[in-house]
Amino acid sequence: MSVQVSTVKRLYAKSLNQCAMPKCTAPIIISGISVGEICHIKARRKKGPRYDSELSLKEKDSYSNLLLLCRTCHKLIDSDQLTYTPELLSEIKSIHETNGDCEITPEVARDAVLLLNIKSRTKKTSANSNGNGIAIAVGGNVNAPININSGRDSNKSQSKYPTNSIGADANMAGYVDYLFGLAVDYWKAVDAMNPGRLGKKIKTKFRLKTRTRYYIPVQRFNELVEFMIEELLAISPVGKRHARNGTRLCRSFEEWRSGLM
Repeated sequence: MSVQVSTVKRLYAKSLNQCAMPKCTAPIIISGISVGEICHIKARRKKGPRYDSELSLKEKDSYSNLLLLCRTCHKLIDSDQLTYTPELLSEIKSIHETNGDCEITPEVARDAVLLLNIKSRTKKTSANSNGNGIAIAVGGNVNAPININSGRDSNKSQSKYPTNSIGADANMAGYVDYLFGLAVDYWKAVDAMNPGRLGKKIKTKFRLKTRTRYYIPVQRFNELVEFMIEELLAISPVGKRHARNGTRLCRSFEEWRSGLM
């Protein structure tokens, strides 16, 4: 048993080609390229996120147990299962699909098949890749073509960071860079708090030793963001000025991804 084509067509039509997560505007399909993923609300396999042993295989792959997410949001919900419970995800799915289109047009049907093909190719690749893989995360409006080359030179294109690390996700890594850039700017009037010192604070907190912040697991992304905002931005001279003036320290992750101020 696997996810049926008819189910994916309905999912895609109701999604309006947008990630189901609130405030996320990332597309699912861009110019004939699938950049989103089919997510199980309750995992299909044992030890998977939110696994429910009482569900049959048919129920696990049913429409009510599936939603479409961008790859970054998929990682976020799977890394924070205490927050993103099956009940919350079902509610998110329901709200997102309220205004979706029930009509399965030829274009919708074609794009839906792309999602299934990606899922199928991912399984085949993971079985023969010897641990090598490529992950792409897209947020906001992206119109540039995406090219992936594989072959004998696979080691050259391999990500330098572990698959489940912040550095392997373009959106997470980009937002962390954004926060760190703000921290450098907020502390520039204090000579002792140079970029190296700020970076060391992160390394000490997360026990990175010789590794960089990009090696921090996705599961600790929210913890890293909270630490950077509270321990690097808020206590800086500029951060304290923001507090006095009642202005915001920075953009949220969702705002940064969508380009909002």
